[in-house]
Amino acid sequence: MSVKSDDITSRISDILAEPWVIEDGQVVPKTENVSQKNGGKRLEATYLYADLADSTLLAKTYVPEFTARVMRMYLRAAVDAIRFKEGHIRSFDGDRVMGIFIGPRRRNNAVEAALHINWAVSEVINPQLEKHLKNSKTTWSLSHRVGIDDGKTLIVRGGARDNSDLISIGTAPNVAAKLSGIRKEPGTITITDRVYSRLNQKNKLMGEKPVWKNAVDRQVGPHTIKTYSTSGWRKP
Repeated sequence: MSVKSDDITSRISDILAEPWVIEDGQVVPKTENVSQKNGGKRLEATYLYADLADSTLLAKTYVPEFTARVMRMYLRAAVDAIRFKEGHIRSFDGDRVMGIFIGPRRRNNAVEAALHINWAVSEVINPQLEKHLKNSKTTWSLSHRVGIDDGKTLIVRGGARDNSDLISIGTAPNVAAKLSGIRKEPGTITITDRVYSRLNQKNKLMGEKPVWKNAVDRQVGPHTIKTYSTSGWRKP
């Protein structure tokens, strides 16, 4: 299919000029539920990004088949944890997955999903990798990061015809993604004060000990945000 410069110009101009038809969403939409032309869904949602760390080094160290197994193990664990806590998967980006949570318990569900991912990494994936590589000259221990934020979001559709996907626009998805990419963290899960302030006691304490490290003011893009972190885990 050939595309002329006039066609591209016309289509881009249409996007800029077309008025939006935006609805308040009650569920996390699928791609087909959002009009590609000018539709949008507005949500109050919690975003979780789970990101496998050091995947480039992993790919350089091991054969592609082993690297693929490690990535699949991590993404499988993350997807299961997100779905188990009523989250919705709407995006994969290589070794990273995004989950969206809605409803009055969305912040607690997202944090519990993250704690379950930590459990899977610490108690399932890494022990199995250690066993699998015990006769190898090299070892590999999987590490990862999870970022979580909450807020108003506009979900629209981007792309063309059959090659389109949902785009989440707002502070929450942007900040959650940035937090999942920060490697020098005191914990593997980092959440914003918007999430922490709505957690129940079960998700703030492990027994009588605090789950989260002291608040840190962090510059995330143009935003100065109070964040909390933990390396704790919880079995599903």
